[in-house]
Amino acid sequence: MNFLIVDLNITLNGHKLGFVQEMVNYLVLHHAESEHQFHFLVNEQVEVAKSNCIHIHLAEYSYSEKFKTLKGLKKYSEQWKYIKLKSVQNDIEKVVLMEFDLYQAAIGQDKATDFDISGIWFRPYFRQTSVGLSFINKLLFSFKKLQKKILLKTALRNKQLKRIMILNDQLTVDAMNEATESKRFDYLADPVFDYPCYKLENIREKYEIEEDKIIFLIFGYIDDRKNVTNILKAIELLPKNIQKQISLLVIGKTAESYTETLKKAIIHYTSESQLIVRDDFVDNCEMEALFAQTDLVLRMNVNYFASSGIIGLSAKHNKPSIVSDYGILADLTEQYELGKLADPLNPTRISELMKDFVKNRSNWKIDGSAYYKKHNTEAYVEGLLKL
Repeated sequence: MNFLIVDLNITLNGHKLGFVQEMVNYLVLHHAESEHQFHFLVNEQVEVAKSNCIHIHLAEYSYSEKFKTLKGLKKYSEQWKYIKLKSVQNDIEKVVLMEFDLYQAAIGQDKATDFDISGIWFRPYFRQTSVGLSFINKLLFSFKKLQKKILLKTALRNKQLKRIMILNDQLTVDAMNEATESKRFDYLADPVFDYPCYKLENIREKYEIEEDKIIFLIFGYIDDRKNVTNILKAIELLPKNIQKQISLLVIGKTAESYTETLKKAIIHYTSESQLIVRDDFVDNCEMEALFAQTDLVLRMNVNYFASSGIIGLSAKHNKPSIVSDYGILADLTEQYELGKLADPLNPTRISELMKDFVKNRSNWKIDGSAYYKKHNTEAYVEGLLKL
């Protein structure tokens, strides 16, 4: 079988490159003598040891530059044409899209292709509901959800679309298979990778955090969904003596659309806690260090219903989390006993949980090993490619 694994939208301010790199590393170790051929079509360079079955195709400069000038459906339509071209050139039998969401319209318009198609659907709409929105925004939400349903229905017209994988969410898989009267939706474990970090740097030393401080961590791409303002309000509600014990780290590149909101929230933040904000992408090894050395992970995203790698990193390092009380992350947190749930729009409830953690840390200990074992690199790659 000739596979073409595609990600033409890797940016170096996120961890998408790491996903592809870890797949390559795994295949080199475990399928070096495979009868399969694994072709990777990417827009950033991926390192690979010498292998007869793994081939990296870096998008040609002219195509990459063309894609940069386009937006929306036009951009992904042109990328799909390029994917088909590379498939023909390399006798591809199965295309695996690392982000199926982008190509639904293009796939549907094709109606049939010379290769089987599968992909990861990162933003399934089944669980999505309007939370804390105004009347107008609820209408917009309903309209966008309808658009997503139409896009998916369009993609399903292509009979070569064989598998649409949903991360960590069997409920949504079952519901979508029933709703569409098909068996094309499939479960995929959201991976927890083991990055080759031989020595982790000292986070307390790097960020000048005193040894007696309790570290709270907000990590990832910082936008309105990360709910930073309500988390700051929750800390402000804590007694002063507890505030003094906390160091809050907000680590990750801030979205341009959220920069002003975050800046205002920080200016008006009145607390005895230490607040450290790093508006920057951090590499895999610093990410590992942050999760290994933090005390409590804050993952109370607003209007977010899908899976997240944050829960896996927390489980890997046995760090408890406070998680939004809806969506697949809430289900997984309860199923694997990985932390507590809170309404992300209720600073009082968040504050109560923070206070309990500081005063009763021994009651918050978790064992994330069961989750970690079921979501390792093997589960992800073997599930993705069905080898």
